[in-house]
Amino acid sequence: MNYLYLFVFLLIAWIMAIYLLSPYIKKSGNFSLFGPALMLKFTKNRHVIDGIAKRFPAIKFSKVSVVIVFIAGIVSLVMLFYSAYLASFIRPSQAPPVTEFLGIPGINPAIPVGYGLLAIVISVVIHEMMHGITARKHGLKVDSVGALFFIVPVGAFVEPNQDEMTKADPVIRRRIFAAGPSINIIIGIIFAVILSTAMFAGAQPIHQGLYIESSDTTVNPHILPGTELISLGNYSGSAVMQALQSPTFLPGSNVTVETFDGHSVSKGEAVAGVIIVSVISGYPAEKVPGNSVILSIDNKTIYNLTTLDDVLNSIKPGTHISMKILELPSYSLQSYTMVTASKYSYYQQYDPSANSVIYKNQSFIGVSVSYMGISGYPLNELRNIIFLKEIYANPIDGFITSIGLPFYGLNPVPVSLASMFSVPVNPTLFWGTVNILFWMFWINIVLGITNALPFAFFDGGQFFKDTLTIWGRHIKSLRSEKTVNQVMYFLSFIVFFLILWEIVIPRII
Repeated sequence: MNYLYLFVFLLIAWIMAIYLLSPYIKKSGNFSLFGPALMLKFTKNRHVIDGIAKRFPAIKFSKVSVVIVFIAGIVSLVMLFYSAYLASFIRPSQAPPVTEFLGIPGINPAIPVGYGLLAIVISVVIHEMMHGITARKHGLKVDSVGALFFIVPVGAFVEPNQDEMTKADPVIRRRIFAAGPSINIIIGIIFAVILSTAMFAGAQPIHQGLYIESSDTTVNPHILPGTELISLGNYSGSAVMQALQSPTFLPGSNVTVETFDGHSVSKGEAVAGVIIVSVISGYPAEKVPGNSVILSIDNKTIYNLTTLDDVLNSIKPGTHISMKILELPSYSLQSYTMVTASKYSYYQQYDPSANSVIYKNQSFIGVSVSYMGISGYPLNELRNIIFLKEIYANPIDGFITSIGLPFYGLNPVPVSLASMFSVPVNPTLFWGTVNILFWMFWINIVLGITNALPFAFFDGGQFFKDTLTIWGRHIKSLRSEKTVNQVMYFLSFIVFFLILWEIVIPRII
């Protein structure tokens, strides 16, 4: 099923229904509209907000929130610029589906319906409650609380009195707007800490091998995706990865392997060597068949990927070379002659951001390769990734990797991967908890930093507008409300333009 079409159909049906029913909705005392969203209001449950506000130190929290949201807004804007920059180098064939830009469980293939919807509802409820609690703590009225619907229930809302919000001091108003995104960011951090400490300690690898993410089963049918390579020749456990990075097996020879599927260990043989996964049309090796082992180039044995790079890097572009291969699965020996191309010209065409002047003297033949046709992660490294430990070692890269886990297919944690760990309780309960904690982290962080953006329709828009107004008390050029509005219009345009750029540009360049 094409979920994008389903989403478009539901969106059109919802908007038409809202449009047709809007006269009746406006007359209702319990329903109102917030754009295309339907708000179900309750005026009798406001005492819940008051009760929490009496016990929660919302004023101190809101002061800290101002700092958190200011930093988050700047960081998220920088990240948006960087994403737009990277999008400039993505070709149409590499562009991610448009559905990946929609934060809707089930429509976005990376966000699971169950975990995603539960996390969204809880996160939005907490976000809105914190706006209301902070408003009450500062003496502003809350007119209503209620549920918010947009095709499906998406959470709750708290509606401070609009007149009092408008008349409030910008310092107070800024705190109220900051409270929502900041509580999401703080909660996201808390869940990340729980995942990376208590849950991390509870999952111990049964073996210390290599989790196979992908494998060319035509070349090596005994090594299947979703299994763990626990031995390779005389190497076992954590040494398997070392063997794959700098192997000295004779290319084309058979080596003994052991794999673990989470239940049992299987033994077999696999072909060693650098495997040609695919070839690039228009480049020297375009006639060489895939699923082949590179045996030698100009009589120099190609033991591993490093050897291949060293040999090609030592050859000047435009040189005639001879390459011997072992074609699989027929095991026939073949020789090919070709004139090498420039690595610089390849990168200039396909990936300019990664190009370097030193590539001008290095050869390129146009093959995509991997050792033994497999790719994967050491299980200990993968454990660090799925439990967010990477954030401690490298905060920026670790954070980006953690946010990307759903798009790598690593959360919800695959059953095949989960079965490679021993856990202290029932595996279904343990890994279900891991997935819930992760999605609470993911949704809260994404909701928090997105809402911190200086965009008119987000909390960050009003937050930064009030910030400029406050600065205007000391900076003469910002004392005019017209100037402040113009700055915010410009920032909102920049945010919208960058988002649009990231979606559209990869599909037209």
